[in-house]
Amino acid sequence: MDPRALFPLANDIERLTRHAKLPLHTGTAHVLRQDRAESDEPIAKLARAMADHGMFPKLSEVTFEGSLIVPATGDGLIFLRGGKGARLNRDFGHELTLEGESNEGKFRLHCPRFYVKKAEYSTDERQTWGIATPVNETATLSYGDARPIARVSAVINNFDFDQGNHPADAHSSDDRRILRVEADGHSIDFERRDDYEALRTLLDIGTIRSTALVTFSFDSWEGASEADLEAFAHDVKGLCTIVARQQTGLPVLSFLDTNGRPVKRLLGNPIESRYRRSYILDDMHRDSSLPKLFRQCFSEFGKLGNATRWQTLPAFCASVEDPPYLEQKCASVLSGLELLLRNSLIEASVCTAPDAEKKPLPELIGAARSKLRWEIPSHYTSGDRVRMLRNAVSHGSSLPEGPGEVRELLDKWSLFLMRRFLIRLGYDGEIASPKNGYASTSPVSDFSEACNSF
Repeated sequence: MDPRALFPLANDIERLTRHAKLPLHTGTAHVLRQDRAESDEPIAKLARAMADHGMFPKLSEVTFEGSLIVPATGDGLIFLRGGKGARLNRDFGHELTLEGESNEGKFRLHCPRFYVKKAEYSTDERQTWGIATPVNETATLSYGDARPIARVSAVINNFDFDQGNHPADAHSSDDRRILRVEADGHSIDFERRDDYEALRTLLDIGTIRSTALVTFSFDSWEGASEADLEAFAHDVKGLCTIVARQQTGLPVLSFLDTNGRPVKRLLGNPIESRYRRSYILDDMHRDSSLPKLFRQCFSEFGKLGNATRWQTLPAFCASVEDPPYLEQKCASVLSGLELLLRNSLIEASVCTAPDAEKKPLPELIGAARSKLRWEIPSHYTSGDRVRMLRNAVSHGSSLPEGPGEVRELLDKWSLFLMRRFLIRLGYDGEIASPKNGYASTSPVSDFSEACNSF
């Protein structure tokens, strides 16, 4: 490999390319403009005047050597080098393109919005280099001529399974590699990546915080547009977010032709949680576990994703353990709980939206008990603990109890939130939950103290 491909990190090529979510693409790059260069700041005005007088080229007139890679963890990186006389700023930019040859044929990257994380300008060689990443909008990789899409394959962050339920092929007896589920009449195959074992070890020992352990894929269907296929993939990812209770973004989404070659790839910059193994389901290969959840909940989850009131609830479920401090974790759970209660009261037409917004958390819990007939046993609300904790984390006060007691209350209500949301989606199976403080499973509708106390 040309050591200049990832300049100035030429000595780190092996580390950056190992376990990459997308292999290295190299070619010729162009940048239309950057925000700071278009500003009214004096330095920006001077730079534009100098460019107008031919003292150095305009950014849009410069040709860079470029490379693209999506490493094992973090966002995709676009390396730009060369471009004599031009300057790149650590700033947002517009319309970056990269064209070249890859092992999969000719490609063209179009990145509508990007941010240059690092940039240098050498006065000796008068050469510019920078490292950018796509932001705010999806970057698109196109390969060759337009062709029909036969299958979609997605790299998904932070989702894992211990055992599959389907052999890799008709001649294989290995049923650990692929986990197949059905959703809206479509088969979805979750498959371990080739370097799964190494990645799992790196996660377990903390060398990397987040990565993609598996991919999932599904066939296209008659009349499906690219937008339909992309939306379907994101709904799959969204339901995986609920199961994994952490952010499971799609850094690379590939549209493949009948020969399995890429027609187009979509590159995102999803939020990444630190990888955790505290999933809401156990033994996901069993038909009564993940396959059942997808059969029962996928369609309803997609509908809720288009409902303004419900759109943010999955983010609360996924982000509880992301903040470093206990107060922040409690704030996420209680905010998600309030959102769930208000939405449920409004949806059942027992409370108007303005009235629901005025109700504090204890009143919302009381209304759910009396008007929705929800089972919320007294062990959830003993004393005044919930109100005091909610006020403390909302107003920056000291926690009303010790960290251990608060952690137990947090876990109890976090599990309640997951139970109620899964019931709302239509799930009636079992979930991972304690049994008198020990790891176990219980029906999703079991709110007893024995199965909800940590």
